[in-house]
Amino acid sequence: DMNPTDTLLADAATASRRVWAGEAEQARAVLRFVETRRTDALAQGLSARQVEDARQVAILEVAIELHVAQGFVANLVSSTRTMVMDLSTVWAGHLRGEVDRAKAREIASTAWKLHHPENITRLDESVLAYATSHTLGQLKGWLRRFLVRVEPDHAIERRQVAQADRNVTITALDDGMSLLQALIPTTDALLIERDLTLAAKASRTQTPDDDRTLPQARADALVDTLLQRGGKTDTTDTAAGRTPVGTSGRGRFHVGITVSLATLLGVSSEPAVSSDGQHVLDPALLAELATQDGTLFSRLLTAEHGGILDVTELGRFPTQPLRRALNLIDGTCDVPGCTRPATGCDVDHQIPYDPDPPPGRPPGQQRGPTEAGNLHHRCPPHHGLKTRGALTVTHDQDGNARWHLPTRTLPAETAFTRAWTRRPRTIQFVEIHHTHPDHIRYRPR
Repeated sequence: DMNPTDTLLADAATASRRVWAGEAEQARAVLRFVETRRTDALAQGLSARQVEDARQVAILEVAIELHVAQGFVANLVSSTRTMVMDLSTVWAGHLRGEVDRAKAREIASTAWKLHHPENITRLDESVLAYATSHTLGQLKGWLRRFLVRVEPDHAIERRQVAQADRNVTITALDDGMSLLQALIPTTDALLIERDLTLAAKASRTQTPDDDRTLPQARADALVDTLLQRGGKTDTTDTAAGRTPVGTSGRGRFHVGITVSLATLLGVSSEPAVSSDGQHVLDPALLAELATQDGTLFSRLLTAEHGGILDVTELGRFPTQPLRRALNLIDGTCDVPGCTRPATGCDVDHQIPYDPDPPPGRPPGQQRGPTEAGNLHHRCPPHHGLKTRGALTVTHDQDGNARWHLPTRTLPAETAFTRAWTRRPRTIQFVEIHHTHPDHIRYRPR
């Protein structure tokens, strides 16, 4: 007989199976929606590029509807298609709620790396029993071993392909902390881990009363190494280019933030927000940064009346001051749900820039002006969809954008609009130099 506690545990397991089965049903519906859009485009006789654009727009619509990242939906579609087509046993187990979405996705991604169909079948027939009785971490290890065991001759090729994806990412966390991650070859990672541990142990022995834990000392050793602390000469970006700067190792600290003047003056507790809307800086941290030599804050001052950043330039490409101001205004790509930082986006002219306008066109419409009201950040994939006509965007007289998708029309969304109430009027770009903690000097740009 089961006691009440055992019943609760059984209820939890039953609820988990319902959730996991629901994830499978959701994945199947998403796949059908995206595939229907794709087949409709094929039926219309569109080109391969147009068919793929229609599929990408469908993925964007799913992401907006479900309030998830577009990359998540793209991966969900691909992994679900793989399970439906090639991993019928795994897919049936997912529908029954025996494995969750994360495990199903890992199994599908392993199938993508296999070269021989018989090995995909072997994976489908053998993995479910292990996946239903082990954790996700254990399953990942099993899948890695499976890959090398069944196709050892392709291990070098897979490693070379994986190395092409090496990168470093920074993710904002709570309480003024961020997660620094590096996707690098395992051999390099193991060497770095050893060196960090040795450096951390050595630094702790140099000071008798050093009460840092080993993990804390390892983190400090990484920061010290990357920032080259110790009075070395570093370089930093300035408006005129890259200029050598003598520092204590940190270099000039340029912070792109939106922050109230009252906070800078110490009379408000309103936090500052980074240009992409992800990092939050509390007032005490701002005060600490202000005491550091060379700290430079770029701010946007918004008045009550006037036009939005009335700065117009003659060339096609915005100069550094205007580009920096636009980065702070938008922060990210303005397609709803996209979080690509503005610094990694294209600056798109809504009215296209025409270097050779036809005669007789009214003044001001001869070419798309290089001014804030006509410039919008769009990441390369979404910019491409817009340029090819798969995504349509219109703007009102105040420059506010609206994206038109097959199922809905949505206002453009940026980190600035997500973090603050955007004022549609005058925005002036200034630089604030902290030469002393008690002295703030404003320099209009």
